[in-house]
Amino acid sequence: MSLPEWKTLLHYKNGKSAIGAGSSFFLSLNGYKDPNAELEATITALLNDPKAQCKYPARLDFLLENGALTSNQLPKSDCEEYEIYLQKVPFERIYAVFVAEDQSNPASIMGHTILKIVGQDSDGITREHSFSFMALMNENGNLKRYVNTILNGSEGSYVLAPYHKTIETYIYNEQRSLWEFELNLSLKAKKRLRKHLWEIKETPILYQFITHNCNTAIEMVLSAADTTFSDNKHWLFSTPIEYLQELDQKDKIKSVFMQPSKSDREAIVHFGTYYPLDTPSVSRVTIEGFDGGFRLGMLPSYRDKRTVSNAGIIEYDSKILELEARFDKNSVNLERLNLIALESIGDYRIIGSSKAFRLALEESRQKHLGSVFEWGRGIGFSPLNDMTIYTIGKMGAIYDGEADFFAMVNTGIIAYFGTNAKLLASYEHFWDSNVKYRDFKKQLNIFTAYAPFSYDWDIYTGLKLGSNGSNSHSETVLSVGFSIYF
Repeated sequence: MSLPEWKTLLHYKNGKSAIGAGSSFFLSLNGYKDPNAELEATITALLNDPKAQCKYPARLDFLLENGALTSNQLPKSDCEEYEIYLQKVPFERIYAVFVAEDQSNPASIMGHTILKIVGQDSDGITREHSFSFMALMNENGNLKRYVNTILNGSEGSYVLAPYHKTIETYIYNEQRSLWEFELNLSLKAKKRLRKHLWEIKETPILYQFITHNCNTAIEMVLSAADTTFSDNKHWLFSTPIEYLQELDQKDKIKSVFMQPSKSDREAIVHFGTYYPLDTPSVSRVTIEGFDGGFRLGMLPSYRDKRTVSNAGIIEYDSKILELEARFDKNSVNLERLNLIALESIGDYRIIGSSKAFRLALEESRQKHLGSVFEWGRGIGFSPLNDMTIYTIGKMGAIYDGEADFFAMVNTGIIAYFGTNAKLLASYEHFWDSNVKYRDFKKQLNIFTAYAPFSYDWDIYTGLKLGSNGSNSHSETVLSVGFSIYF
């Protein structure tokens, strides 16, 4: 018997199940951490309780296939609800669907992954269903709830629903395009998947923004059907785009179809089509040298408008837990930790207003870490396909025992030169109630990046010119660095 295959049916990863202790999904109290105990409890239940056959058809299929049970050992069962499910949810074609990002909603900054299930029922009617894992929270929930979901997790569940509701929700209500990737699944895998989705639907599971999100959950149900769909590349976590890129590399994708939102249809007319899988890997390490020291940066999640290839129609930052540390002389200083950093910039005719939002820890002039909240709105315009001009007004507060309220205006330009080079130039003007955090009021930033061979790495230069508005103090910082994406 294949214990690794059995573990996929229990959603095991790193030694225990992602479903967690206390779930009704397990028949053994220790089933979430002891696959052998769950195996023994499952065999006992199937031999003695007819209802267990109805609740766990994928487990039963696995045990019969591996000779742990024979059909003549099983009690007679009547699985009426399960039979109705089989009739109403035919599994002929399976799609992994990428729901594009919604930059106005912090809960969806990585996009969303769902399954689309298509087939003809016994009456010859084509049925389309979606299967997804999501946090059970109000999409318009308050900021405190978003932060708590990211840091601590929230209740989640697998949901099966008609696919037309998915189209209505995302394409029409939220203006988010759908990319449908048809999967290469064998007939045996489709049958196993069909049974496993019945086992897992409506099971309460902890949703964790980084380690067990919509993408992790979909990867686990596909792995339960076919172990070759397991994500063996990303040791910590993967985003929807990264997982789809891995499936593409494994030749698990048969075809691709886009269902664009209204805003994307208009954007494609103006700027041409785009393909989300063209984006580079979303984790990044940067090393940047400057006069007197160097800076180390790490971005474990998603996109940065400094990246040469953005694989999208708009420019945006979409960051979780971005860290920057400075090393100079004999000291090491944590300059910044962005808990959440969002900034979308695009043509106002397509996306409306540009948006910015940030929660962070940031170093002050006194080398203290203060908490930062920042919010902003602006406007962008693209006179050319490879150029965007924008201005964003921001306001916020910084606190480390004493509050500093601030406002600023950021005006800039983002331009591509061919497919391998990018320029970002911006001018920022600050107004502060307390000057302890910044020793300048004006700053000019010029950043250039060049990816000579592939988007997996690039080299860049940065120039910052800061001034407090008088001749008494100014600062110039020139830096050179490189980034590696993985």
